[in-house]
Amino acid sequence: MREKALIIAALIAICFSSCNDRRYFVGAKTFQFQDLKTYKLEGSIMQFSDTIWHPVDITVKDTLLFIKNRSTEYIYDIYNLNNNEKINECFKIGQGPNDFIFPLIVQSMDSSVWIYDGQTSVLKEYTVSGLLGSNFPVSIKTISLRNNASRKVAVLSDGTVLASINSLPRGGFDLYDSAGLFLDSIGSFPEFTSGKLSDMEKIMSLRCGFTTNMTDRIFLSYLFTDLIEVYDFKGNCIKRLHGPQQIQLAMELQSAGGDNVGARPVSGKTYKCYSSPVHAGNEVFALYFGELSENYEERDFKIIVFDWNGKPLRMYELDTHLFTFTVDDKHRIIYGITNSPEYRIIKFDY
Repeated sequence: MREKALIIAALIAICFSSCNDRRYFVGAKTFQFQDLKTYKLEGSIMQFSDTIWHPVDITVKDTLLFIKNRSTEYIYDIYNLNNNEKINECFKIGQGPNDFIFPLIVQSMDSSVWIYDGQTSVLKEYTVSGLLGSNFPVSIKTISLRNNASRKVAVLSDGTVLASINSLPRGGFDLYDSAGLFLDSIGSFPEFTSGKLSDMEKIMSLRCGFTTNMTDRIFLSYLFTDLIEVYDFKGNCIKRLHGPQQIQLAMELQSAGGDNVGARPVSGKTYKCYSSPVHAGNEVFALYFGELSENYEERDFKIIVFDWNGKPLRMYELDTHLFTFTVDDKHRIIYGITNSPEYRIIKFDY
């Protein structure tokens, strides 16, 4: 028991040391706010034919807006963007054949809608007509990703499934074929110019989201540091960019009972930076916070736009707090969800 306590104490000591050191990422370039041309965007509240209850995610596909809800009878509401009329509501939380536990509509380029259950590692394909015609649509294809530890995937143009692996110490991505068979692992967590992170520090500190252009680029942005990376499909890092504030990682390790060691943000030191990036045609949009975790919701946020090689192009300053968003690059519209002061869908023309 004493040995376990000493191990945990040593890990925490390492963490506190790392929080005080200035660490930089190997191979990373930097940029600043002043390097970006800035535009101010004013949002408008969208009015729908039905009540918006507790939205937590949003996806646009052609003229359809999919709103994922929490604590409602059905998981998804589907709206027609031509008239903002509700077309259907579908799926429930559960373990039945047509239910989901932790669903997420994933990025794909075909006419289908793919929904991934991060709890069961099952990916299902649906036709749009199927989703619009039933409260419990039946999938036309089901893929089980064996031994997958990812909460986010994308379906590439050739049917290959790309799955982020930031819940394991190695990081990077796993590739699966269209039948769910494992193909390869590519990429890894970034390294530092000095010092190393423990496995738990990597998992908790280097949380990131990704998007892909479907042909040759994967774009990552990190939550607890303002780092973005671009990889090719072979796992080569094309760009690593730290900015616009060069925020340092800060995570505190703690005992989680028994042999388990957990981690948590450090008050006054841990920042929230980028949210999951969004595919926007020839560009990538990344919601940027850049505030301490305990007070970041008090500030209006920014969207930083990059090209697929990681070059910062411009920045949008939003007049409304958003916690997630999607982009219709064809009509140049940003759709976002705010909960300040109540849950609403906000629309920005850019």
